[in-house]
Amino acid sequence: MKNYIIVIIAVFLYSCKSDKQANGLNVEEVKEVVFDDSKYVVDTAFKIGDARRYGVTAETAGLAHPRSGKNRMTTALDLAEQSGLEISFPSGYYNMNLTLDSRKNINLRFDKSEFNLIHITQVKITDSIPENINIKGTLIAYDRLGMTEARNIKIDTVILKSDIKKNLQKTRNRGCHIYHGCDNITINYLEVQDLGSGDEKHIYTHAAIAIDGWNNNPTNITINKAYIKSSDRHGVYITGSDNYIKELIIDKFGVGTSEFMDGMQDSDSSKDEHKEFTGLWINKCYDCAFDKVTINEKDSKGKHTAFFDAGDKTKPTLIDNMVILNDSKLIDVKRDPDTAVEATISVK
Repeated sequence: MKNYIIVIIAVFLYSCKSDKQANGLNVEEVKEVVFDDSKYVVDTAFKIGDARRYGVTAETAGLAHPRSGKNRMTTALDLAEQSGLEISFPSGYYNMNLTLDSRKNINLRFDKSEFNLIHITQVKITDSIPENINIKGTLIAYDRLGMTEARNIKIDTVILKSDIKKNLQKTRNRGCHIYHGCDNITINYLEVQDLGSGDEKHIYTHAAIAIDGWNNNPTNITINKAYIKSSDRHGVYITGSDNYIKELIIDKFGVGTSEFMDGMQDSDSSKDEHKEFTGLWINKCYDCAFDKVTINEKDSKGKHTAFFDAGDKTKPTLIDNMVILNDSKLIDVKRDPDTAVEATISVK
């Protein structure tokens, strides 16, 4: 017996709308669109929308799907994209990347599901841009959360950890990078437990959270709460327009090395500014805002608590409340003469 996903779409028939109004009727005609999921089903014991119904668990996600010819994870993502159905994935370590490149109109839910890399980008300029992606629940990644040319993305919770045994490149975490062309990205909670350094695999690892992109900087990025437990390099490096971090907590930054580290977008590499590790570096930000920033200097070894770099005074970046804990005489707040950052700072 076939299984169906029923999608109801309300359609106004404009050709007869005036006749119905003339007769005092308010009638909507409905067209029923039927999506057949039978070619995806592996185990009918699970309900529609449960990834296990399509043969996906943490242990089986990389196996070939018996009908599609693709692996089971990719097949479940294809189903989500084609049907509009929310697909729920069980917990566990998937030993693979979660790749959503060029995906559109997709709804996913995760239950503390662990992946190597979370990737949402446009691989080639001729590819479609990823957009209208909604991710609920909690995701854990051992490499990086990376987005490029992504639009209209909503993510509930992402936790970035270091575990060399679970990282497919056998190295430490590379943090969150929201790169060029990104617009309208919302993350409810983002936690970076550890950002690594010290080998060539970290050449482009600049900050636990990096929001940048040469000449096409991210816009309308919102993070409700970001918690950085430890970063070998910068805590947060942020550029762009209309970006908003409601609460930012940085426990420790600058505890690693700049060896093998390349220059950073929009920074002055000739001055080696990228090697001056900073808790919060705000550079070329326009109409951006932070409600509360807390930076702990107790175990930090960076050079600057914050670097308020160049901006536009007609489009200031506002920090309502910045708290420095365990103030160190060796770490300062650096201000560019052309900064447009306005911050209320207290030391505790």
